[in-house]
Amino acid sequence: MEKESEEVLRGFGFAATAPLEIDFGCHRGAFLIGMAALHPGTNFLGIEKQIDRVEKCNARAERLGLPNARAIQGIGAESLKELPTGCVSVFHLYFPDPWPKRRHASRRVFQKSFLAEIRRVLGQDGVLRLMTDDEPYFREMRDLTRVGWREIPWDDGRETVQTAFEITFRKLGQTPFQAALVPGA
Repeated sequence: MEKESEEVLRGFGFAATAPLEIDFGCHRGAFLIGMAALHPGTNFLGIEKQIDRVEKCNARAERLGLPNARAIQGIGAESLKELPTGCVSVFHLYFPDPWPKRRHASRRVFQKSFLAEIRRVLGQDGVLRLMTDDEPYFREMRDLTRVGWREIPWDDGRETVQTAFEITFRKLGQTPFQAALVPGA
């Protein structure tokens, strides 16, 4: 791993040699904390706009003795600018606010500039994992990833946890829309 990436990981209190996964919009941290507990050899960084959620998530990670889980406050593509190129192994974007009204669509996080930052921070074998219950937003995400991205199977064989939103929607009998993507043709 590059020296710059190691320094950034150490700045979060992470083991510098472990892979980094980002949970963007980590909400209250159920997925982040659950994954960190399941995979102690991987660092999990949550990015959340609400500082109270960030603080609660970090307190929970500390209480549970999870040095591989951290959350920071951030919004949109700007929150990725400080990360070194190629430092992320998996980028999770689950259930972003769909802003369904046409006049609010510009507020959606998943736009060309955000996708460009995701691509920049993903490592050579990095994976972008998308999940939402909003079909129009999912179609828009897939439209933006038609060129320069290749879909791979969702199930990567590793144990995972559900997000709080995923649990809610599955209890209602709904199956979220999901895609696992890698940069490519």
